[in-house]
Order: sequence, then structure tokens, then C-alpha cells
Amino acid sequence: MEPKFIKRHPASETFIIKKCSFFENDVTLPGNAIVGAGSNFWGDLIIKGNLELGRESKVKGDVIADTAVISADCQIDGNIKVTGNLTLLDRTRIGGVANAGGNMFIRPMVFARSAECNGDIQVTGKTEIKSIHSGRKLVARKD
Repeated sequence: MEPKFIKRHPASETFIIKKCSFFENDVTLPGNAIVGAGSNFWGDLIIKGNLELGRESKVKGDVIADTAVISADCQIDGNIKVTGNLTLLDRTRIGGVANAGGNMFIRPMVFARSAECNGDIQVTGKTEIKSIHSGRKLVARKD
């Protein structure tokens, strides 16, 4: 892990990763994380808290967190697994499965092999997800 790209806010146990950062190995952080735009992770990204992945960021491995907001134009080659809510914003690409223990919110033009959650799934606009499974209900909006 490259500590020069990471700053820690002790009061909120949040790690702030500078924009356009890159990491060659797996990254594991013991708290919340805010990732700047255009960051690259060549391994897994494991967060023991809430994750906000910045716009146009790329993860070659899996993403694991308590909750996650994946910003627009992100690319994740592996799977996403969160224990809480998951938000996938416009044009996000996921190579594997998006799995949430809570609710899932999906914006237009999201690509994924599968989306699964224990709660509700809300889909807005057209998406390219081959399989969607919701534990409670699926709400689709044309907007």
C-alpha cells in the first residue's frame, strides 16, 4: 500500500485517497474510505466501513465494504460485496456479481453479470444486467 496517497481523518475513522492514485497490491483499510476520481487499484479493495469510490476509478479485483456508493464511469473487473446498501451510478461496469445485504440502487447504463440483494432493488433507466434477484421487491423506472 502506498501511504503517500492516503490521509486519515481520525475523528470519523475515514481514509481519504487522493485523486489519480494507484495501488499495485490489495488495499485493506480499517475504516470508512473516500476515493478520489481516477484512482486505480490493481488488486482487491477491502474497506471495513463505508466506501465512496470516485468517478472513473478502476478496480482490477473485488470490492468488499459495509456500504458502497460507486460513482459514474467506474470499472470493477471482479465482484462487489457489501453487507448494507449499494448504489451503482451511471455507466458503471462490473465484470462479476454485485451483491448487497441491504437495498440496491442502480442508475442508467450500468453493466454487470448479475445483481443480487436481500432488500429492494431500484433500477432507473436502461441497464445491461443479465440477472437481477431481489429479496423483497424490484422497482424499475423509465426516467
